[in-house]
Amino acid sequence: MQRELRIVLNGSSAPDELQNCGIATSVDTTGMACPYPSFESVKAMSLLNDNDNVNGCIEIITDSEESAFKSIPSVCQKRKWQFIVLEEAKELWRIKIKK
Repeated sequence: MQRELRIVLNGSSAPDELQNCGIATSVDTTGMACPYPSFESVKAMSLLNDNDNVNGCIEIITDSEESAFKSIPSVCQKRKWQFIVLEEAKELWRIKIKK
């Protein structure tokens, strides 16, 4: 049974919808120091095509607290992307991002 992920940071007008969106791309950045997870976020978003973006989002998996709570949210806010940060376990986050 999969554990319910808890929203710990919300940058979306519809967090429940974003939490349940289809994942077009998932990028595992565990072990990467900040700012590399945010670079990977931008790269993954640039590779989404318009069809993926209509119903899908990207997911970034990170164990970097700074990336989860500062750098990735900052990148999303500057680009006007919606995002939520979900806590999966202690020091492990899943960030969902949608244009």
